[in-house]
Amino acid sequence: MSMHIRKAGLAAGAFVGAAALLLTGCSSGGTTPSNTGSTDAPAASGPDLAAAQAVLAPYESDDKHLVIDEPLASPLPKGLKIAFLDVGTPVAGVMWDLIQPIVPLTGIELTREPIGATPEAQDAAMAAVFEKGYDGIINVTAEPQFYPNQAQKFVDAGIPIASASVMHTDEYGLPTGFNGPDFMKEVGRAMAAAAIVRTNGEATQFVIYPVNEFEFTGFQRDGYMEKMGELCGDCTNRELGIPIGDVIAVDNSRIVSDLEANPQTEYYVATADEMTVGMPDRLKLAGVETKGFGTWSIPPNITQVAQGVSDATFAEDFALFMWTVVDQLFREITNTPYTWPDPSVSAPQMMKLLTKDTAAQFEQTGYIAVPDYQERYAKNWGVN
Repeated sequence: MSMHIRKAGLAAGAFVGAAALLLTGCSSGGTTPSNTGSTDAPAASGPDLAAAQAVLAPYESDDKHLVIDEPLASPLPKGLKIAFLDVGTPVAGVMWDLIQPIVPLTGIELTREPIGATPEAQDAAMAAVFEKGYDGIINVTAEPQFYPNQAQKFVDAGIPIASASVMHTDEYGLPTGFNGPDFMKEVGRAMAAAAIVRTNGEATQFVIYPVNEFEFTGFQRDGYMEKMGELCGDCTNRELGIPIGDVIAVDNSRIVSDLEANPQTEYYVATADEMTVGMPDRLKLAGVETKGFGTWSIPPNITQVAQGVSDATFAEDFALFMWTVVDQLFREITNTPYTWPDPSVSAPQMMKLLTKDTAAQFEQTGYIAVPDYQERYAKNWGVN
């Protein structure tokens, strides 16, 4: 069987990137970005460029690997019935497409289960999903506090739910996802280091743009502030929360206006690069020269960087992202012991800071971290 089916959906897969992560959803717990604010850390001697370069180095490397690269303890059972939770967005459809090659590869039966996006809809839908007798569940973004009683049913029945971009797995007894709060904080730390490196250790006035409604960006913000405090104690870091409606509409006027009103700002950091698509032209029109970058880039972000109109972008390999979730589910089903690497290891495996010198090669395909990931997973799963 030919396993080189990656590029067919990768431009869309790259879109999953920002979007899949943006679907984490509102939550009743955890860290929530505030609308505005500023942090003035204790006085120091300016940015520590060498330390920032050391933090960033793994993200600039091309030596990438699977997050877990070990064989299953036993073959996958025949006739596995797996459900994919669809929260009803276009992004969920793209995510569904990215895992389709796994069906002929492994022989699993994969069913798309619409569960909606509200707590009421998800609670009712998860009750119905439980009754269908699946062997495992693939969940990206649906927070278990929306369906706590149903989540407990799955736990009690021993039906694993593999999750990604979900911030509250542990509290509900679900298998810990690979990119939970600690992962997001680690990404935030890398963002702080990148901001210092991209300004050559000469800037001290920064702004970060989290997304108001989405909890994971608050964890990114926390990691960013923590590391920035270590790397540049006398830097000023403003914060301005961006409404999710602006991100969905790709309306970056709020950011442009903020930079225009705060000319002392030397560099910006966006927690979701999708919100900066088309922004270079708006900045130019407003006479603003402030540069910056975002994370979870979609193809237009990579193009802006390749063309030199955006400074940089943190890109993630989103097909690898989805297959990592499925791999976790298979490990749960086969009782294969596994341990997620520390986020300081796993985050750089998924992500790379792209600049003008490195972005062009990924404009058509999206960022590719591990080109032969399908072959590697096939080997680990014991399939051909």
